[in-house]
Amino acid sequence: MRGRPNLYTDYKKESAIFANLTQKFWFSILVLTSASLVFFASNYWILLLTTAFLISIAAWGINIVSGFAGQISLAHGVFVGIGTYTASVLGGIATTSVIGFQILGYELDMIIWLPLSGISAALIGLMIAPISVRLKGLNLGLVTLALVFIASHLFSNLKPITGGAGLGRKAAKLVLLGFDFEQGVHLGNFVLEKNQLIYLLSLTLCIFAGLGVKNLTRSKTGRAFSAIRDGDIAAEAIGVSLYKFKSFAFALSSFYAGVAGSLLFSVSGGVDPGTFNLLYSITFIAIVIIGGAGTVLGPLFGSLFYILFPGAIQTVMHAFGDTGQSLALSTGQIERIIFGLFIILFLIFEPRGLWGIWFRLRNYFKAWPFSY
Repeated sequence: MRGRPNLYTDYKKESAIFANLTQKFWFSILVLTSASLVFFASNYWILLLTTAFLISIAAWGINIVSGFAGQISLAHGVFVGIGTYTASVLGGIATTSVIGFQILGYELDMIIWLPLSGISAALIGLMIAPISVRLKGLNLGLVTLALVFIASHLFSNLKPITGGAGLGRKAAKLVLLGFDFEQGVHLGNFVLEKNQLIYLLSLTLCIFAGLGVKNLTRSKTGRAFSAIRDGDIAAEAIGVSLYKFKSFAFALSSFYAGVAGSLLFSVSGGVDPGTFNLLYSITFIAIVIIGGAGTVLGPLFGSLFYILFPGAIQTVMHAFGDTGQSLALSTGQIERIIFGLFIILFLIFEPRGLWGIWFRLRNYFKAWPFSY
């Protein structure tokens, strides 16, 4: 079988995270290139890529429960919010609001509040598990929709935790094992500032989150998710526990969302309760659809597209000498319209999203010059 790297001779090789040395090589190159951007990219692109990496972690979460396990969830943004406020309370600074009430903050280390943010979101996600066993499809979606309305009310009124509607609060303070990110890191004549350190941390978490999803898909649990998605009655008939695996899907999905939320608003420095509404949850669904639902790389592709696409629109408008002021629609409205059109086009012409396009291009060039 020498010279035929895509043929597998045993199950262990076929189910490996990296099927061959070529994949390992390109993965290493991609990681090293991404890490080296802190030395070359501008602060603007560093912030965009940091946001994209964190959003991709949350998008992997909704992909687990909806793409792999086939369960409808319209409340993913709520779990991002739970992670955000868990981190803000445990790692934030206690302050007094402008209207006089006390905002909680315990200034704990990131090594404590980062995992606890995911765990707290996962525990809330487990509450949906009994409902997900009894309901499915549109009915389950309506239950998660109700959770969005409940959470929006709580986020707006739990002022000591969230700061209240229209006011908000500061995000968690970034202190890891006693080291404050505000201080930066000196590497000779070069200084890694706060935003660059957050970028490296987000990249590291993104890599581990992606490898975790890849490992999930090749495990017994991943195959159980696929069986439930394709037909839960048939899955139960062959011995798959619906309660066990649906519970795990919602818990793991919420954990990813909570971890992403704990750091996502550290980029901007503050968070408002009105952020975690229904539109915010639907945004993650749109990201997965555009990237490729039920795939490992799809949420990453979708997140990069979602974050970098507005910058491309603004660049094009500036290239034509128009900042959007002479148009009937604002730049943000134009971005949302085009983004919506992309969702429709992908659903019609490429249901596998950007991952499907990448997959076909990869196979084309692998088979070249005998491509069909």
